[in-house]
Amino acid sequence: MKNDTQKGRSVLSAITSVYLAVMLSAYLLYPGLGGYRQITAQKWQAYLFITCAYAVIMIIVRLELAVTGVYRLPAPSALWKSLGLPVKLVILYLVFTAISAAVSEYPKIAVWGGGRCEGLAAVLLYCLGFILISRYARPGRWMMWVFAAAMGLNCILALFQLAGHNPLMLYPEGMNYYDANRLYAGEFLGTVGNVDILSALLSLSIPAFAAFIIKSKSAAERCLFAIAAALCLIVLFKAFVAGGILGVFGALVISIPLYLSSGRARKRALIAVIAFFALLIAAMYAFGQNTGGFIYEASQIMHGHFDDTYGSGRIYIWRNVIPLIAQKPLFGGGPDTLGLRVDAVFERFDENLGIMIRSAIDAAHNEYLNVLVNQGVLAFAAYLSALIALAVRLVLRAHLSLFVLVCGCAAIGYSIQAFFGISSPISTPYFWIALGFLNCAEAAFENKNYKKGRDRK
Repeated sequence: MKNDTQKGRSVLSAITSVYLAVMLSAYLLYPGLGGYRQITAQKWQAYLFITCAYAVIMIIVRLELAVTGVYRLPAPSALWKSLGLPVKLVILYLVFTAISAAVSEYPKIAVWGGGRCEGLAAVLLYCLGFILISRYARPGRWMMWVFAAAMGLNCILALFQLAGHNPLMLYPEGMNYYDANRLYAGEFLGTVGNVDILSALLSLSIPAFAAFIIKSKSAAERCLFAIAAALCLIVLFKAFVAGGILGVFGALVISIPLYLSSGRARKRALIAVIAFFALLIAAMYAFGQNTGGFIYEASQIMHGHFDDTYGSGRIYIWRNVIPLIAQKPLFGGGPDTLGLRVDAVFERFDENLGIMIRSAIDAAHNEYLNVLVNQGVLAFAAYLSALIALAVRLVLRAHLSLFVLVCGCAAIGYSIQAFFGISSPISTPYFWIALGFLNCAEAAFENKNYKKGRDRK
């Protein structure tokens, strides 16, 4: 029976590996068939198809294994006990999101999503992917190789676009990246679309590649991953999305204690990291007003001076979005309905075109605030609690597992940029994949350091 159980899990793990291979390569590189005007909708349709097909196949195979006696279905009570705290909290997050959609004034949009394609259906797929990966994924170095190759190709495309070219004809005919917000709305790069969404993916991938480079024992492997990381860094700074830069920088510094195996060394490194950030904040407060860009804006905010233009208008967005929380605190207005509840718009006069350009606000440009406004305080509390529970697992397991370290660094980078970013079915699935591996039993102690770490405890 034990061998049959192992055989059943192997089948489900193999299916999960195929799903991950598709997500880490084909889905990432798929640019849609209608250029950037349709990329969000078409990428969402592809994600919906891929993840639903994966879930359906897993259910069918799991039932077949149960019928043949190869892999028995556990009793519901036993299954619930075996899930673990992070999965239970993610299920609660999904339940509260479903209630939010059910009581929303805009049920169709709350279920299927509006312009952002971030309705209940998207949240369901995020959570479902996380749960299945947690239970059945088997980490392999090939996954990092596939992801690095896909990100490298994505960044090479972006560099051609930054050079003024239009490969794959993703921009409107006769236009390029530098016509953004002039001849067409938005800024777009690579195979993921909006530069803010690309920034989210870069803030996740660069810290992951850095961890892999530092921990790998192969010089050739380190060299090739360094090339992928360099391409990502060049695109990040060329596009210069401040949230993504903060995410990468923050992740690289915060993750330093995670690289160390000794508990005493980790504590010392943590104290050093805290001291570093304290000194950095003090320096920004004291001297930031003599600089420019987001450092100047951060310094001004520290001194109590707020301006709606700070953070590329994020202060303006947050000022208009925060009052919506009090209107529907428990379950929010429904997933992806923020744009229907706020009247504020961006206004910008274009001197070249001689017209006033107006842009509607359809996201909080802060993923945590977005959950709070759209899905309510209960869903937000469950979501935040799940992230905290996974952070605890990261701290406990990072020195025992290369894969946990890599995925943890990725999750830290994404979580930091999420304070300024936009959740999207184009980039957010990769965050949930990283979280799934943080919670995956197969990834927890996959290297030979497990016994040593256990002995130290």
